[in-house]
Amino acid sequence: MEDDAQVGQGEDLRKFILAALSASHRNVVNCALCHRALPVFEQFPLVDGTLFLSPSRHDEIEYDVPCHLQGRLMHLYAVCVDCLEGVHKIICIKCKSRWDGSWHQLGTMYTYDILAASPCCQVVNHLNCVFEVGKIALRENP
Repeated sequence: MEDDAQVGQGEDLRKFILAALSASHRNVVNCALCHRALPVFEQFPLVDGTLFLSPSRHDEIEYDVPCHLQGRLMHLYAVCVDCLEGVHKIICIKCKSRWDGSWHQLGTMYTYDILAASPCCQVVNHLNCVFEVGKIALRENP
């Protein structure tokens, strides 16, 4: 049996995500890495992957949903299950290592930038890491 507090928090999270998408007139989100369109469902899991918030707008990722969390402008992004599980080979252009998203929980939303929080190399600013799927550059240095 689920804890009532967790059920209430889950419902608040679901409403927050759906309200942000509605305000942006979106019923799909795109994977930040491979650009695959992910339909948004009414109940959890909301997408076939995971969602995350970033305080920074990543100009090289064109698929963000602006939203406000605790009065602060945030940007909602998604990563599909194939990119998280390594079906798509996501590599850092700087160190050539693979990005591993397999430890992220599917169907949830992280309140931090999962790309910046899981560094693959010793880049000083991980928001500037450069990832690619095949030959498509996904994040560029300023």
